[in-house]
Amino acid sequence: MLKLLGILCIFLGTAVTTQAIPVNAQESDYLERIEYVKFQENPSLEEVRKLDNSIWEKSLSQNLNFGFAQDHYWFRIIVKNIPPSEKTWFLRSKYPLLDHIDLYLLSGSELVEEYHSGDFLKFSQRPVDDLSFAFPISITNNKPHVIYIHLQTTSSLQLSLTLQNESDYWQTVGAENAIRGAFYAVLISMLIYNAIIFLMVRVRSYLYYVIYLSCFILLMASSHGLAYRYLWPNNPELNQISIAFFAGSIVYSAIIFVANFLRLKDIHPTLHKILMSIAIFALMTSLISLFAPYSVMIQIIATIGLITALIAIFSTFQEWFKQRRREVLIFIIAWSAVLVGYVLYIAQKFGALPVNNLTEHAVEIGAVLEALLLALGLADRINSERKIRIKAQEHMLLVQKKANEELDNKVRERTDELEVINNQLHEKSITDSLTQIRNRNYFDYKFPIEYRRSCRSRTSIALFILDIDHFKKFNDQYGHQAGDEVLRKVAESIKKNLNRPSDTIFRYGGEEFTVLLPNTNKGGAFLVAEHVRKKIEETKIEWEDKQLSVTISIGVAACTPSHFEGGSTLLQQADDYLYAAKDNGRNQVIYEDNDPMAK
Repeated sequence: MLKLLGILCIFLGTAVTTQAIPVNAQESDYLERIEYVKFQENPSLEEVRKLDNSIWEKSLSQNLNFGFAQDHYWFRIIVKNIPPSEKTWFLRSKYPLLDHIDLYLLSGSELVEEYHSGDFLKFSQRPVDDLSFAFPISITNNKPHVIYIHLQTTSSLQLSLTLQNESDYWQTVGAENAIRGAFYAVLISMLIYNAIIFLMVRVRSYLYYVIYLSCFILLMASSHGLAYRYLWPNNPELNQISIAFFAGSIVYSAIIFVANFLRLKDIHPTLHKILMSIAIFALMTSLISLFAPYSVMIQIIATIGLITALIAIFSTFQEWFKQRRREVLIFIIAWSAVLVGYVLYIAQKFGALPVNNLTEHAVEIGAVLEALLLALGLADRINSERKIRIKAQEHMLLVQKKANEELDNKVRERTDELEVINNQLHEKSITDSLTQIRNRNYFDYKFPIEYRRSCRSRTSIALFILDIDHFKKFNDQYGHQAGDEVLRKVAESIKKNLNRPSDTIFRYGGEEFTVLLPNTNKGGAFLVAEHVRKKIEETKIEWEDKQLSVTISIGVAACTPSHFEGGSTLLQQADDYLYAAKDNGRNQVIYEDNDPMAK
């Protein structure tokens, strides 16, 4: 819950600033001063340039934060001391949640560069492929240049600028990406690990933690700009609502996880009811945020998160003082790690601590420690419960021998259940889910076996491949559901018209099927194939208020194998004859004796 509180404090942003990490101290000297002015309506660049100097407010910092301000802010930055050897520069603002950011570079009265960006635009429209906002600036002389920036956003309005040459810019971006990649790698690894543990032990605490961690990863990805870059780069509207939605989801999932982990329903029923009520309210708020204004919803969610965090901290310490359970202690240490991370991060934003990798990435470090410690706490809890169960079983074995017999019976029952499950899984793995016949994987397994058996016994083996004629028209004219129904009915008809148990139908792929006929020569295979073709031609498939007619083309091949490795040749022959049937007008069976191409 402390993680939640810290995250939401970042989004509120009324006092916290977004600090850029300069590559060297000299770069901060390139921006002589930053001035700003606020408007209720957005003026033009020319109107802003004509403002009297007395109207501009000077900032003593390159990191500005105006909280949730709906006004239009214009900034004026004087650029000086630019080395003449460097031609391309990057002006960068690291805060990625600005709706509109427009930049104008002027040399004297001449407009040199003009850019428009923000998360209200598609990601591809940004001047530079950067998770934050970066603008390439070409300065061809060392004369003073003036930069005008227009900002307007529904989130916290923050501006933190650095001006770097091209080499230093890409070095900074590379370092940030490396740190960010390590951060997400740890979190995703813990997510996968706990998901696997849940699938193995089926303990709900793991499931709730996986949901909670998933929401946290998605929220961080949205706040860092990663989700916008890789998940929905062409959907600015979704990007706008994702943060509030995932923040509300974190409140909900965190409450569910804490309540289950601490067993509040059994230990504190009243507190459990209160938290569940808050969780439902948080979930409703999260859903409402899909339609309501972001600036309003994020503040409501932050308030809910604050209340929830205080309740969770109180209940956790109370539980620890009562029972001194080790997993609760680990739980407290985990949240404390997050709290320390946010204290360092916020202290750095206020200038109480220097800017370095520790303070700048304290949140990520705390989150990683929290993920590791919570995973440890969950594992410790499971191990403790397992030890208790083992001791109870040992005691029962000593008291009553019958318990051993019951345990053996349970083991056998469990083994039988697993065998049934394995059989079901095997059956599912070799069965086509749509037509409920054998699938391509099973054909690839079965065909070589039958082919080698025919080779050993010197008997004939046949197969035919069939394709539904003009299948695409069913999908195009009646929809894919109609196409699925055609596939099911064709498979059903083929299966019904195969008389021998050894004859097997397979769905070979798309609208193609294969039929394997052991101990069958080409004449017999042709008769079976022709019978199947006629039955399908006679079949009328009911779809809505229509009767659909279906025809098929079939290619038949047969041989008496002389060596084990000729199966692919037989399969290719059947495929060739299938294409001959299609080329010859469809709705027919082609095999070696009646192949029109051979004639």
